Amino acid sequence: MSSAKNILFIGTGNMGSAILNALSGSGYPASSIFFYEPDDESANKVAGKSKTGRLPSLTDGFTKADIVFLCIKPQIFAKAHPVICKEIEASGKDPTIVSIMAGVTLATLRSALKAKNIVRTMPNIAVSVKKGMVAIVKDGIEEDVLQTVEFLFSTCANTVRVHENQIDAVTGLSGSGPAFVFQFVEALVMGGVKVGLSRDIAMKLAVSTIEGSLEMLKGTKLSPGELTANVCSPAGTTIAGMEELENRAFRGAVMAAIEAAAKRSAELGGK
Repeated sequence: MSSAKNILFIGTGNMGSAILNALSGSGYPASSIFFYEPDDESANKVAGKSKTGRLPSLTDGFTKADIVFLCIKPQIFAKAHPVICKEIEASGKDPTIVSIMAGVTLATLRSALKAKNIVRTMPNIAVSVKKGMVAIVKDGIEEDVLQTVEFLFSTCANTVRVHENQIDAVTGLSGSGPAFVFQFVEALVMGGVKVGLSRDIAMKLAVSTIEGSLEMLKGTKLSPGELTANVCSPAGTTIAGMEELENRAFRGAVMAAIEAAAKRSAELGGK
């Protein structure tokens, strides 16, 4: 980007602060990033880590902002949007609004905020370690706006463009997915302990196994099913374990978890 845009973050919870910290840590000018956070403890943590500026009011933020990251909880939006809309109108500017709120549709955002450029996104918590995944709803959004949002998220995540009718599915898979992965790792560790390993050794083995498996997936054109088949020797240990997973509907349980999370995302959006 030829010149740094001024960026306002409204809300600095886990996800908002992770994106803000990644952006400021990437070399983006800290003087061009500021945030509004009513909670003093949260604000002090963000200001201390990122060296960005905390604003005393939304008015100060919207007067400066070219881009606004809306990082509040979706349950709060109903009460907050009249204030935000008023500040946008009073500022005389037309900032690009980037929402990370689950379940809040573009139609709702556009009706509530009256802004020209509103981008709905769904990041996952891995943005906190700069390995996140962010889905960006592309419906009705100009190409230059999409590219700007992709550039900003590139500091902490890979991005994909999706239609809005896919965003609940994205939420179920990518948004909720890290928790499912953590539970799988915990299950591997508990299995190791059950068969005689210490928890520390089981954890090292489980994490390394996950990391190595992911590298294999990224480095081949083979499908996960084909890679699984390559590990399963005839009458061997792995196929015996796979039989147990099949008997206990492992894949079905994961599919059902993703479906349940996607359904809840739709419920949050009033669908």
